[in-house]
Amino acid sequence: MKKVLSFVLSAILCISVVASLSFGFTGCGKDENTLVVGYTIYAPMNYYDDNGEFVGHDTELAELVCEKLGYEVKFVEIQWDYKVMELESNNIDLIWNGMTITDELKESILISDPYMINQQVIVTRSDNASKYTTKEDLVNASSIVYEGGSAAEIVVSELELPSSVELVNATSQASALLEVDAGTSEVAVIDITMAQSMTGEGTDFSNLTYKNVGFPEEQYGIGMRKEDTELCKKINEVLAEFKEDGTLDELYNKYCG
Repeated sequence: MKKVLSFVLSAILCISVVASLSFGFTGCGKDENTLVVGYTIYAPMNYYDDNGEFVGHDTELAELVCEKLGYEVKFVEIQWDYKVMELESNNIDLIWNGMTITDELKESILISDPYMINQQVIVTRSDNASKYTTKEDLVNASSIVYEGGSAAEIVVSELELPSSVELVNATSQASALLEVDAGTSEVAVIDITMAQSMTGEGTDFSNLTYKNVGFPEEQYGIGMRKEDTELCKKINEVLAEFKEDGTLDELYNKYCG
């Protein structure tokens, strides 16, 4: 009888914990003064510098915004393709990693006001770049690699490509660059912010170059759960303040200029 009672009590406790995770901003056992930010390694937004310090435009912006709102910030690396699932499972509170605002994401999550303009570009080996001057030229590529669940996947899906073009889904933008660097993919489609930082002379991918082939401009925003409307309002207020006082411009020039 004691064993049965113990089992019932344990079951009730588990149900209570699950229920507590379904309501409110923070879950059971989680520090209510901490916001957990989901990210991928993506220079210049979130990355480790030569000294092993975790830095970047979005890293520093998240720290500044959270400090302004009275929160500590914790960064957790995620797989970008599962970012919405991580958010809805309460594993993270914010998606803050150069996230392009799309209509599809708006249906699933709450998104802050935009804080940066972005655009998709192509990256190829330098000796191959002359083949591509417009996005229509991508029909001639043997393969195109992009990060799964990213804005790049959307723009590639909208291209009218022949079946001869192999489409490769990578786990990150950095992985997409590695594919092109190794010659296993001919073209990568990534954010211009990363392409500027990670390719060309003086970078780890000095033999790669990027080109603007005419993809439309995009906007970066911060993702959060639909119910976190008050948090979104507060973040938007700080972003507006940082835009007005020049903080956003300073961060852009520091990491992306």
